[in-house]
Amino acid sequence: MCRLFGTISTQPIDAQYLLCDARKSLLYQSRVDRKRPQGDGWGIGWVERGHPQIIKSSRPLYREAGKLGRAARRVKGKVLIGHVRWASNPMKLPKKELIGQTHTQPFAYRDWLFAHNGTLLIPKEVRAALGPLEKHIQGNNDSEVLFYWLMKHWPALTSNKVALCGRPIYRAIQKSLKNLDAVWKQCRKKYPLYKYPYHGLNWVLTNGKILVAMCYVNPGGFGKARALGRPRGPYYQLHRKLDSEGYLVASEPLDDSPQWEKFHHGEILIGHGAGGQLWRL
Repeated sequence: MCRLFGTISTQPIDAQYLLCDARKSLLYQSRVDRKRPQGDGWGIGWVERGHPQIIKSSRPLYREAGKLGRAARRVKGKVLIGHVRWASNPMKLPKKELIGQTHTQPFAYRDWLFAHNGTLLIPKEVRAALGPLEKHIQGNNDSEVLFYWLMKHWPALTSNKVALCGRPIYRAIQKSLKNLDAVWKQCRKKYPLYKYPYHGLNWVLTNGKILVAMCYVNPGGFGKARALGRPRGPYYQLHRKLDSEGYLVASEPLDDSPQWEKFHHGEILIGHGAGGQLWRL
């Protein structure tokens, strides 16, 4: 599994603090649990003049603190996504076929950036149902398949008449899950050990104007796995912080601010620089 964060602000972002200097920064989270080191790559993404910018590495983040600091100094704009990877392997591939910059997050399509924590357990079947978007997939990461599955249902990419706001986005997410379940019903006999087609649908998505985040494991809820930096907290429970400048969403609170709030299971945040809306599945 992985750790992630995303932020949108009305002011230029302090990437150095979020990535490196905060008490529980992304760098800290990559190495805090020696039994579960996030060692399969890392990446950051931001939107500059309307275009996604990405810096990735296939090496463990905790061994590249200097490179992370240099990357942080390149960040411009008012949105930022960060991700450290612990590779899932639903296709049972050799390790060498899972590691590399092609397979490392975040991913970008048009003006959208995406990072995911969890596992899509049926990536082959979902990929086959993508239609024309399948040709854009470059790696062996089930998260990349999930990203394009969302893009297939995303209103702003299919109609210029649809406003990019809460309800259309919420409905698109609902439809993507409904159709994912339909794919699952067609193939579930092939996977007798799986109860659901995924385990972990925590993700963040931004185009520089809005930030969308979903906190969801499966219909069974959070489960028993514990977070890396919060032994009493569920592994998949996202946190959010709203201040005067905007929203910050993270797998774990990045600092000791009392403003951090826990996501409920099934909660979706659609955030703007000065606020946002919360929706429930």
